[in-house]
Amino acid sequence: MSTILASPLAESNAQITRVTSNWYWYVIAGIVFLIGGFIGISKPVIASLTVETMTAIFFIVGGLLQAFQLFRANKTSSFIWALLLGLLFIALGVVLLRNPVAGLFSLTIVAAALIGASGVVKLVYAFKLRPLSGWIWMLISGIISLILAFIIFTNMAASAAITLGILLSVELISSGIWLLLIGFSFRKINKELSAH
Repeated sequence: MSTILASPLAESNAQITRVTSNWYWYVIAGIVFLIGGFIGISKPVIASLTVETMTAIFFIVGGLLQAFQLFRANKTSSFIWALLLGLLFIALGVVLLRNPVAGLFSLTIVAAALIGASGVVKLVYAFKLRPLSGWIWMLISGIISLILAFIIFTNMAASAAITLGILLSVELISSGIWLLLIGFSFRKINKELSAH
């Protein structure tokens, strides 16, 4: 009977060891997020415009790559739709570059939706990690993300340029703190498991 019970326990410890052995990646990611967040908070307008410009460039490059790939591949029945989608991405990127204020307003809506979704994912993941110490920090980070999404949606008329930069920076800082705390928590668990 003890062998039957020991086997799932050993398997569970092995899985926890696997998860916690990469604790340092959480710490590195946390530091990177914190640096990005503090730079963004000190320069919110530049942070917002950077996000807007990078998004425009990604749309243009993505559209060009899709169109290029379509012409290299065999033409299929969906060729025209795929080509139109590629051209739409390029056009969207050009519009964002030519009209950054409208682009910032649109991206503010997208950012709020993404931050809200991030908050939901963090909450779900926090409850999955609940037996491990440090899960509460992910829960708090998820709640902060949901509050930030709500603030963005309810203050859309405010200056999108400043709001987007500040709120995205706060999201980076919140995530950075969570990553550091969970990383050090995983390190402690991993040391305890290695000692046995």
